[in-house]
Amino acid sequence: MSSRKTLSASKDMDNKDGENRALIKVIDRPTFILKTREGESRAVSPSQRNGSKKDTESNTSSKLADTRPALPTRLEMTHTVKFMDEGMQLLESPLDFLYDQQDFLVVGCVGTRGVGKSTIMSLLTANYMSDVFPTQTLSHHESGSNCTSGVDFYVTKNRVIYLDTQPILSGVAIDHSGLYEQKKNNNDFANIENNVELQSLQLTSFLLSVCHVVIFIQDWFVDPNLIRFIQTAEMLKPSSASAMDQDFVEYYPHILFLHNKAELQDFMPDSMNMMKDFYNKVFINSRLLTHSGLNMASSVVDGQLNLFVIPEITNEDETIVHDSAEKISEKLRMRIHGISRNNMTSTVLTEKNWYHYASKIMDTIKKSHLFSEYGRLMP
Repeated sequence: MSSRKTLSASKDMDNKDGENRALIKVIDRPTFILKTREGESRAVSPSQRNGSKKDTESNTSSKLADTRPALPTRLEMTHTVKFMDEGMQLLESPLDFLYDQQDFLVVGCVGTRGVGKSTIMSLLTANYMSDVFPTQTLSHHESGSNCTSGVDFYVTKNRVIYLDTQPILSGVAIDHSGLYEQKKNNNDFANIENNVELQSLQLTSFLLSVCHVVIFIQDWFVDPNLIRFIQTAEMLKPSSASAMDQDFVEYYPHILFLHNKAELQDFMPDSMNMMKDFYNKVFINSRLLTHSGLNMASSVVDGQLNLFVIPEITNEDETIVHDSAEKISEKLRMRIHGISRNNMTSTVLTEKNWYHYASKIMDTIKKSHLFSEYGRLMP
């Protein structure tokens, strides 16, 4: 009996030892990670070999893609280029300076001869380059020619496009047209003034269609004929839908009334209030954005008239009453750069698309029956 008990006890002990060993094997089993030694060459399958090449090529291409510039390299402007010639035909030279991106601002100016359009545009671009837009010299006065013919184009590094235009209702244009028409047909000489006015209306309507901000420059207050001219250009302005064959978009830009070569009394509160009251009454029914906060106030307040008064650039020190022309133009530039930019079409345009849109707008204006009918009814 004792031997049997001894054998059974020994079997039980062996079974318990076996279970403990099994548990040890399961729980304490080590994990081995196989890693090839550095410099050791092993046989690699073709699939692995191709996969490593693909990974290397993808890494190389991703590095090259990261180093590429976000925008293509474009020429840097050192002077203005011609955007439109005297025949109101758009030129392709500005395309060399336009990007395919959507963050841009277009600023144009309109005014009669000698009011200082090119001077104002040069002041707005003075932080990039001095005297970007050429101004009138003695030779222009002696020859009786315009300093700007057609439309001059300049775009800044901050993607602000400036358009400096030839004078509206210019007597110089009448003289040149008169000589041409007189050689062609003496019977058409009586309609030269109407032709010049109609061409000026087409140019102004073009600016109202393709610019975010249009600066209406005068050198004295106020010419009722010019106010009537702006109202007529607004009436004849085409819609974006007729030019682009897209959804209907009735676009109207911000218009800024700028009085250049102002005298000391023009800065007095009574004179400023008289100007504001006049423009508020005249443009009460206008759809142009006349109250966008583009003014000389210390802070921007929406709902105020877009009015700037810039003194004549002289050596006399009159800064006790008003700031210098450079300081006022600096404030004007900051106001313009911070203005809201409404979409001209139902889709957001890039700089290059804007150029093609402007070309279609001009073609629409030339073929518009409104202009032809208005020209026929002119006295």
